[in-house]
Amino acid sequence: MDTHSMYLDNAATTPIDKRVFEAMLPWLRDEFGNPSSIHSHGRRARIAIERARANVAALIGADPSEIIFTSGGTESDNTAIAMAAGEVHGDRTNSRSGGARFISSQAEHQAVLKPLEHHAHIGDSVAWLPVDHAAVPRTETVVRHIGPETRLLTLMHVNNETGGILPLADVAKLAEAHEIPFHSDMVQSAGKLATDIHAMAVDFASLSAHKLHGPKGSGALYVRGGIDVESILRGGAQERGRRGGTENVAGIVGFGEAARLALLEREERMERWMQFRAEAVTLLQDAFEHLIVNGDVEEVLPSILSVSFPSTHYDIDGEMLPMRCDLAGLAISSGSACTAGSVAPSHVMRAIGHDERTAGASVRISFGGMTTREEVRRGTGMLIRVVQEMAGPSSLRSHSRMTIP
Repeated sequence: MDTHSMYLDNAATTPIDKRVFEAMLPWLRDEFGNPSSIHSHGRRARIAIERARANVAALIGADPSEIIFTSGGTESDNTAIAMAAGEVHGDRTNSRSGGARFISSQAEHQAVLKPLEHHAHIGDSVAWLPVDHAAVPRTETVVRHIGPETRLLTLMHVNNETGGILPLADVAKLAEAHEIPFHSDMVQSAGKLATDIHAMAVDFASLSAHKLHGPKGSGALYVRGGIDVESILRGGAQERGRRGGTENVAGIVGFGEAARLALLEREERMERWMQFRAEAVTLLQDAFEHLIVNGDVEEVLPSILSVSFPSTHYDIDGEMLPMRCDLAGLAISSGSACTAGSVAPSHVMRAIGHDERTAGASVRISFGGMTTREEVRRGTGMLIRVVQEMAGPSSLRSHSRMTIP
């Protein structure tokens, strides 16, 4: 990491924890066995994978047998949708007559939006639910769209841009009552919010290591016990026949260690994030009278802070804003890292009701387990200076509040 830059973009990715790296190192250097081999090299690799599986399962209160290791959140999201679109059997989910129908929201991650757009393109109907100011669909809206032809309901637990929290248990029980499979992208919430996946009646859930100071390229898909689904990657019998291919042992071990540490340190991290978020909001509101803090004040993941500079009061080139911050030594984002190459304003910011220029002039500040209070204060100060320079003197709240940390 660039030691001269304030890194406040942890919702995009987190730096790998030294303890995670140390846990992975033997499997990158010395331990090379194939987990499917029956000799001692293979058995050691298999033991390491199963230990990691237990740690990842504990993130959401699952049974280890319900965890399928994948290459990350995108594969997990795509796989859950593909499983539901195909022939799905089990005690609750069975094949329905007619074309598949999906229900999701306008503010989902691209890893859910794109495969559903593909299904719409080939003739399946997709209901796109509107969202509130926190980018969360309301439960009553879900109710209005459920029908006998619905094949899958997929809604993220925590919105990756606003931090808005879906009432997961309420929505999952609603889906259960209608015998509809429910998938949730839990990439941002796993290891941060206390979760009992069985009590919540969720069928599929997507997880990713690199949001928890683990390695990139390592993820998991939770598939509730009792659901029998066809393999998406056919080949060997790995992952109980559900995902063929030799496992990424080092990545899986890293995910397991990151999961263990996230649970161990969850309460302490959450407490610090709440303090960081409150301080950053205060500094920004003191500097900008018309600042919009996106999302709910109470029901929000405190590691994410999304703010917008309304076009009615601030003349800001949103496309240049994150680049100007980067030049000033601050790493933040204008939305999901998966859409960073796009010049279009965030679809999430448009979904919550912002006009195009305000949506473009929106930034996300996000904290990780390694973030310090000094980084938050200095980083927020950098953002304030950049916006003031871009918007001009009229952006200042008052001359008495121009002191920037």
